[in-house]
Amino acid sequence: MAGRGSSTVASLAWTVHRRGASFGFLRLLTLFLAQALDLATFSVMVARHGAAAEANPLVSNLFDTFGLPAVAFAKLALIVMIGALCVAASSRGSRGIWSMVGGLPLALAIAAGIIGGITNAAVLLG
Repeated sequence: MAGRGSSTVASLAWTVHRRGASFGFLRLLTLFLAQALDLATFSVMVARHGAAAEANPLVSNLFDTFGLPAVAFAKLALIVMIGALCVAASSRGSRGIWSMVGGLPLALAIAAGIIGGITNAAVLLG
């Protein structure tokens, strides 16, 4: 089984390398990883401290009302929406206003995911 897992990692690394020439792919991968960090630390945090530990009242209310699947779905919807904006901007040359349409929401969503993950981890460690 260990050989199988390492071949999967090697295959994933090759895919990332092959697509690495595309900055768009790397941008969306960064967005996905930042949001995954936030979701992972959130799920551990609410399991240990409850939804009241969440600083964002929208997320806390979403979790209280619909549970973790709704929070995960909201994260996925955010990634898809931001990805669509990036693709739309890229197809129009990412110049002028389109650079803002594709770049600003992406940067904000990446920053929000990283900051969310850090603050969740701080609650867990504190």
